[in-house]
Amino acid sequence: MISEQLADLMKGLEAGSYNAAPGTLTQGSALQMEDLSPVMEVVTFDDSHIKLQTMLSKESKKSTMYQFIRQLDYGIFGGSAQYEGGIGEEDTSSYVRCIVPMAYYSTTRRVSVQANLVALAAGGKMEDMSSKDAAMKLAADIEFDCFRGYADFSNAGVFDGNPGALADLPGMKGVDCQVRESDMLSNTQDLMFASYGSNQSVIVAVNGVMSQSAIEDGAVKSAMQHGKADKLILDPIALSKYNKIAFAKERIMLAGSAQSATGADLRNQWTSSGTVSLEASRFLSAKTSPDRARIGSPVAPVVASGVAADPASVVGAGTYVYYVTAASERGESVKSANLTQGVLAGERVEITINAVSGAKYFNVYRSNAGGSALTAKFIGRIKAGGASVIFYDLGNFAPGSITAFLIQSNTMKFGELASFSSMELAVSNLSTPKAFYQFISIGAHQPRKNVLFTGVAASL
Repeated sequence: MISEQLADLMKGLEAGSYNAAPGTLTQGSALQMEDLSPVMEVVTFDDSHIKLQTMLSKESKKSTMYQFIRQLDYGIFGGSAQYEGGIGEEDTSSYVRCIVPMAYYSTTRRVSVQANLVALAAGGKMEDMSSKDAAMKLAADIEFDCFRGYADFSNAGVFDGNPGALADLPGMKGVDCQVRESDMLSNTQDLMFASYGSNQSVIVAVNGVMSQSAIEDGAVKSAMQHGKADKLILDPIALSKYNKIAFAKERIMLAGSAQSATGADLRNQWTSSGTVSLEASRFLSAKTSPDRARIGSPVAPVVASGVAADPASVVGAGTYVYYVTAASERGESVKSANLTQGVLAGERVEITINAVSGAKYFNVYRSNAGGSALTAKFIGRIKAGGASVIFYDLGNFAPGSITAFLIQSNTMKFGELASFSSMELAVSNLSTPKAFYQFISIGAHQPRKNVLFTGVAASL
């Protein structure tokens, strides 16, 4: 009897497979075997892609505000030299107390009882995999916000980190925003050298491919703020474009030896202020399309466009295609209807965006001249407010461009109220819901020792 059952089982296993679901077959189907690989094939990022969080130190905090003291001077420059018998001027150093709000990151995962009983191909339990995935999700959101939190908000067409132009959002204020606003905040600047260029911008407008000249300029800007920024982090495509500058360079052949390789691997550049190393981060890549909409995201806005004369505009003459999305802390909407707008030299484009319920800000996308909506890429965002808002496109944010960061790691630090932790939630069915959270923020103690490179070309 047992031998007959084994024979039937072998027939079932050897009967092959079908191009239809087993339940649709008239006489049923053969047994179908499933091959489970012992290795999980991950197609997204891993720990090696987390850059800034591994570069900076962390301080434990016991407050919802990350506070630190910044010294701006040792007194007013000069005035110490006196005639014989004279007494020196009275001086007082300048200090400011700086406050950065704590940011709260959390996500919820749910694992069913049944899923926990299944032996996973990669080993372990589903709840362990879920916890690891939650940690990676929070790490990604935090890494992104470290660089780009509150970035790219337009202030009448310019991107200066002006607090009045920022939407009210959760999440940390990133290095991009803190460095930009330091150009206009006196409580970030060296007052001793105020008469000698300490108030000069720490932003380098590249407006094209990253170049050796631009990196030299950035290193000098850091030096002018008594800094020595030495780590340039940029998008992989932008790094590749920089790397290509060596392709046409002449190579020295020692003793006439033959070369068996071509290309280049430029990861360091010597400057007048020291060596700058270059490193790619996928988290700095250009935004090429809207995020996937999720439940609770705002609906698409209604938009209109027009032009106006503006001597500050560098939008080239041509025809452009625009579209807009609405966004909040819950996510980004699907795109609006496309707008096609013709522009003459010396004109700016005005995108009028009607209010959307629940929207905190709007993302604007534009094609290159003569392009289509399929090629449109992100060019900035604007805070929502009132019945409508107007986004001014001055052409200073090219579609597909990115911001690169020249970092001096000891000028900023993380303040952490809670490290990565989890909490069991109420069980209402045969599944275990769990919340994962991390409360953290980044404080740029000396923001002006760091430099931003804007308009860096990062499109293939």
